[in-house]
Amino acid sequence: MDRILVDFIKALRGNGVRIATSETLDAIHAVDLVGYRERSRLKSALSATLAKSEEEKARFNTCFDQFFQFNDLQTLAQPPAPQAPPGNRLQQMLNGAQPAAEQAQSPLGQMLMAGDSEAIAAAMAQATSAAKVRDIRVITQKGLYGRRMMMAMGLEAMEQEMWAAEAATDAQQQALGDALRKARELLREEVKHYVERQYLLQASGDSRALRESVMRETSLENLREFKDVQGLVRKLAKRLVATHSRRRKIYQRGKLDVRRTIRHNIPYSGVLLETRWKAKRVDKPKVMAICDVSGSVSQYSRFLLMFLYSLTEVIANVRAFAFSSDLQEVTQWFLRENLDTAIELTLKEVGGGSTDYGRSLDTFTHQCLQQVDHRTTVIVLGDARNNYGDPRTELLQAIHNRARQLIWLNPESRLRWGSGDSEMKRYKPHCSWAEPCQSLNQLERFISNLLRYSQ
Repeated sequence: MDRILVDFIKALRGNGVRIATSETLDAIHAVDLVGYRERSRLKSALSATLAKSEEEKARFNTCFDQFFQFNDLQTLAQPPAPQAPPGNRLQQMLNGAQPAAEQAQSPLGQMLMAGDSEAIAAAMAQATSAAKVRDIRVITQKGLYGRRMMMAMGLEAMEQEMWAAEAATDAQQQALGDALRKARELLREEVKHYVERQYLLQASGDSRALRESVMRETSLENLREFKDVQGLVRKLAKRLVATHSRRRKIYQRGKLDVRRTIRHNIPYSGVLLETRWKAKRVDKPKVMAICDVSGSVSQYSRFLLMFLYSLTEVIANVRAFAFSSDLQEVTQWFLRENLDTAIELTLKEVGGGSTDYGRSLDTFTHQCLQQVDHRTTVIVLGDARNNYGDPRTELLQAIHNRARQLIWLNPESRLRWGSGDSEMKRYKPHCSWAEPCQSLNQLERFISNLLRYSQ
């Protein structure tokens, strides 16, 4: 049996698909019959032999798509003809770098500078095999396997070229060096995400505590397909609720009234048996969450909505808005439906359109600006990619002027801010603070800080 099928079956078993020896043999025969050339036929054949229930079919589909992320199937078939690029993020980031491609001499440098997504996909597929990435079993090996992949892609030659260009006195060469360095960092990030996905697929899951620890540090992008994430999110949210509920009780009690306490305890010969506290008026905070639910960002919105509405025991006044082409309040769905149904309704009814931040901010200011006051924290979750439309930054400033604080959580790293159609660098000056939010740990820290400073 070939190695690729062995690794795939291991990944399925690690993700809860029970596969007997007889079913493994059926899968071998299926591959012999259909081959690797046609992806859809292979997927159907393996699904029929390895996945038995609807739940197992769903897990199979997730594993198949993640396992063959860079179209390894085309690499196995003859002749190689990669058709699935590693996503358009590298191409977006390197858009406009084509002139530098003519200057780059190293093969990897030329691919990256040209934004050749098909060539990059093929190189990553080959590097996956050469670096034996699917042997990863411990998350601490992530850096090691990532480095191996990049070296297999030709990183060493590109770095030599980069260092030589940066050391040159010629301005054109120095610009090439800067472009290569930026491309290297973007590639490193892309490879890191891929290795993370492979770990989550290949890890056996025998130690739930260890797996949860890894999942908390893994980028949300790579967690979105895994069913046990929802339970982990709720567990983190419950812990935050318990912690901050205790803190709130103490905080709302007010400061100790020393004079009244002493006077009240005079009959007890000065022994402080009973305390008296200064009454404190609590100004309850309000939260308005504005979530981009277009395309891939919808998965990040799901995590934020899950957190916010798991925390209603602590912050009772939470309103949620979602948008793609236009904005709509979705709070009512969370009042009528259970959490899962409400999130699915939000994504179904509001998601899927072409992103328009300017229009959505305009709708929010017309409908809600008068309700934003000194008690209101406004949270925006989105990548700020506006399809090159008018960002309407003046509207964000108007919201900031009225709110207690305006916070922007961006699921993209700072490296991507301002690239392509990203308007993040133009939005950032109008925020109280703006931060990347790429993991459950980062999201937990944000919510914790929000609760701490809202009470």
